[in-house]
Amino acid sequence: MTSRRCAFIDIGTNTILCLIVECGNHGKFSVMADRAEITRLGQGVDQTRRISAEGESRSAEILRSYLKECADLNVREIFAVGTSALRDAENSSEIRDHWRRRFGLNVRVISGEEEAAYSFLAAREGLALADVELLVIDIGGGSTELIRGDRGGVSECVSIDVGSVRLTERCVHSDPVTQAQCDAMETAIDRALAPIETHWLGDSATLTLVGIAGTFTTLAAVEKKLSRYSHGEVHGSSLSLSEVRRQINLYQGMTLAQRRSIPGLHPKRADVILAGAYLIEKIMTRCNKSQVIVSDQGVRFGLLYEQLASEKSIDING
Repeated sequence: MTSRRCAFIDIGTNTILCLIVECGNHGKFSVMADRAEITRLGQGVDQTRRISAEGESRSAEILRSYLKECADLNVREIFAVGTSALRDAENSSEIRDHWRRRFGLNVRVISGEEEAAYSFLAAREGLALADVELLVIDIGGGSTELIRGDRGGVSECVSIDVGSVRLTERCVHSDPVTQAQCDAMETAIDRALAPIETHWLGDSATLTLVGIAGTFTTLAAVEKKLSRYSHGEVHGSSLSLSEVRRQINLYQGMTLAQRRSIPGLHPKRADVILAGAYLIEKIMTRCNKSQVIVSDQGVRFGLLYEQLASEKSIDING
């Protein structure tokens, strides 16, 4: 395979990410750009089942900037997928048709199971964890994916309709958050996890937990007090259950304005970070795990590894 440049875009409920790489031979690649912008495409979707004009406009502007960078870098192929918000919204086709006409961008909406598989592939390959059994936890804005697997690939996966944005919109209605609202979040998470607790989370003694996406990377960055995000300090780091609980207590006692000043916490993520932290705490507790490995390589890297495998550059099943 001759060297070529590709882009992989992950359009999520809360964040749109764009990975631009130069692919070489034998599965080798170099990252040219790795962008993430919080656009809240899915804001309000849980209540209205529609993507708002404001959410679409914010997202379209970021997509425009990503596609300009792709053009500037002579990207030959663009692979774009949409997740929870574009799965759930009644006007998803309309939004994607608009982007196709405006930008020439074709967005493939993937199922929760496909999203889980891409997340697992990214975690296993990106952290070189093929020799252990993994439970990969992908907390998004609208949904959370739990993926179990090993060198042979994904053995089981489940997608639950609770994420950091969805939980916040359902339960948080004041600033600062009240104890009753925190209790409501915990109840909603417990309800979502109940159907899978015995089979999924009760049989986890041999599993290594890996957390991907913005909630995990944010908690790691806050623990390290990173005024500027660092892939090298976050990717592959360990996050403890005690630290997750410390941050839950920290965020509960703060106003939104106070949270926005915390080093490591992106101001646009400040309103939903408490819900995301509660999700992590509940899952770790049910798995009886005191540590989770943090990965900042999510669906976009899964798309990359799949593409390399399709060209027979690497074997994604080990």
